[in-house]
Amino acid sequence: MINGLKKSMLLACVTLVYADTTSLVLENDALVGKDHHYTNGVYFTWMGENDTTSFDVLPFIDLPQKNVALSFSHAIFTPEDKKRKTKNLDDLPYAGYMGINLLAYKSSEHFFHEAGVNVGMVGPSTQAEGIQKGFHSLIGHSKPKGWEYQLNDEVMYGASYQVGYKTAPVSLGDMSFDVSTNVRGDVGTFYTGALVGGALRLSSVPMKSFVTMGNYIGANESLLLHHEAPKSFQWALSLGAFYNGVESYYLIDEAIDKGYRLKKMNAIVGEKVSLDFFYDEIQLSFYLKSVDIDYKGGRSSNEKTGGMNLVWKWN
Repeated sequence: MINGLKKSMLLACVTLVYADTTSLVLENDALVGKDHHYTNGVYFTWMGENDTTSFDVLPFIDLPQKNVALSFSHAIFTPEDKKRKTKNLDDLPYAGYMGINLLAYKSSEHFFHEAGVNVGMVGPSTQAEGIQKGFHSLIGHSKPKGWEYQLNDEVMYGASYQVGYKTAPVSLGDMSFDVSTNVRGDVGTFYTGALVGGALRLSSVPMKSFVTMGNYIGANESLLLHHEAPKSFQWALSLGAFYNGVESYYLIDEAIDKGYRLKKMNAIVGEKVSLDFFYDEIQLSFYLKSVDIDYKGGRSSNEKTGGMNLVWKWN
């Protein structure tokens, strides 16, 4: 089953790269100069064009546009001390996660609804150990120690629902301003929780896309909804924040079950600033995310990560 899932993910990426709108996101805590628990993420998303003739997954939503999307996620998690050879029961164990997410959208100029299902895995079959050690060798850093204590293979699955809203653009001289808000809920074996977020965007021209705040870990597919390809150079600057209440989080909950002296996650409060550049079919974005993670029992921690997002609109 695990090998079949890995082959399906690879086939989806190869098949859909020549499709309507695609994005590739790279995240790494090295971009902010310090290793954290969430150390690296790679996310690929494909979104099809509006197809009003396709099967209606959301018949109870009366909005004119229909889209489908598929995403692949791969993320690596590590303890803070990567030089320690023995198991540290007071820190998060090593773990890798990968998964695929299938989503359906109904939307209008100002609103969208998104429904998704996902399947993935945690464990050695994600090849997280080899990827991280290879990257450290490439950049001349010492290889992390302790991967033999990573979490075992386990299949993950879940479902999500999200609702978003965007204001009409307001002219500010030669620039444009808009606000996006979104609410989403996830239920699954990897993560269960609810998120509410909002973002302000200042841009050189009015933008039709939504500036949603996604979960701290994983692809944010709704950013591709209503994406346009301007024929001249344009830019946008956005600032967003979110609150994410957490009911369960597999990496921590499984570690606790295995004897780690950790606290269950309670909530995540985060901010994100992004600078986007547009030219013809390409969008290139650079962003910084900062989150405060609150644990049950009063302990909290701050983690930061930097990222780059390359979007290609296939015309």
